[in-house]
Formats: sequence, structure tokens, C-alpha cells
Amino acid sequence: MDLSPHGVKVALPPHSVKLSRGTNIRLGLPLPDGAPPLSLTTTVVRTDRDGIGLNFVDHDDHQFQRLKAVVDSFLEQLSGGPPRPDVDAQPVKERRRSPRVDAELDISFDAEKPYDWRGKTINLSPHGVKVALPASAIRPSEGTTLQLRLVAPDNKHPILIKGMVWRREPKSTVLVFVELGREQLERLKALVDFLGAQRV
Repeated sequence: MDLSPHGVKVALPPHSVKLSRGTNIRLGLPLPDGAPPLSLTTTVVRTDRDGIGLNFVDHDDHQFQRLKAVVDSFLEQLSGGPPRPDVDAQPVKERRRSPRVDAELDISFDAEKPYDWRGKTINLSPHGVKVALPASAIRPSEGTTLQLRLVAPDNKHPILIKGMVWRREPKSTVLVFVELGREQLERLKALVDFLGAQRV
């Protein structure tokens, strides 16, 4: 499962009931913050072989802040492999450790002028990236979803990923990857492993 304050991607068991886009679902979501589980209304926005993508509908500020606090905690602990909450009683595979590696790679965000969102990565994990942008850049606001183009050092095709701006810092921007497909995740894992090996 991948989680953001705005939605969640859930892995479903094989041969489960197919859900079409636009279907509304009531979701029970236990979070590792010690408080009672969240009860959220969601809408199916995407289905693929890896599971279903759900957007949260009309969740209140308290629910949003709980989700944001949990996701922020996960991002801070990416290098230590944080636990992931389960959704209801659906069997979810335990998350592998998510290494993070320092690396300077070219990255750009698809955007219209006058925005010039091209920069260098500061560190990278299979689930997010920290980016240094030019001081003159008009930076995207928190919560903005963007198409990212990450240039790998092997000069193969760039990795195209959807990312959401999670936090803006004085000299950098943190993004979490959303709606990752299996191929994208495997390429990111391989890239992080490669970069980590180069630093040894």
C-alpha cells in the first residue's frame, strides 16, 4: 500500500472483485499513531495489476492532519524501513526496507512557462526524492502533483514518475512518488541499489 494525505493505493488479493473507476468505497484505515482507525469515503480513480488507487473524498481537517503526520513520519524514516499500516483485514505484504542514497541526478518537472522546474536530486529512495532547485525558480506549492523526469546515470530512457510536493524547505523540495507502477518501482529500486554500490 502507498499512502498520501489525499489518497491510497491498495494491493488486492488475486481473483478479488473488480472495481470500476468512479466506484465509491467506505474504507477503514488503521494508522500506527495509537488513535482509533480512520473511516473514510473514497473513490476508485485507477485500477491495474498492482491494485487500486483511491482518492479520499471530503475528509475533514483532523483526518487530513493525522494522515499528513503519519506520512511525514514515514518519509523521515525511509532509510530505516518504516512499517506500513494495513487497510481493514486485507493481506498486505510487509514493506521491504527502503534505502535512501545521496546522489546528484538531473530531474525536471513538466510545467508550463514561466516555471522552470529543473534541478538536481539531493537524495533518492524508491518512494521519494529531495530536490535542489535554482534560487530563482518559482517552486510548486505543497500538495501539487507533477510529472517528474529523472535522468539515470546509465543514459537509458529517463524514468517518468508522478510525484506530489510533500514539503518545501529553504533550499530544497521533498516529493513523494504516487501511483507507482511495478516497472517504475523496480527501476527506482535498481537505480538506488546501483547508486548505493557506487558510494561504497
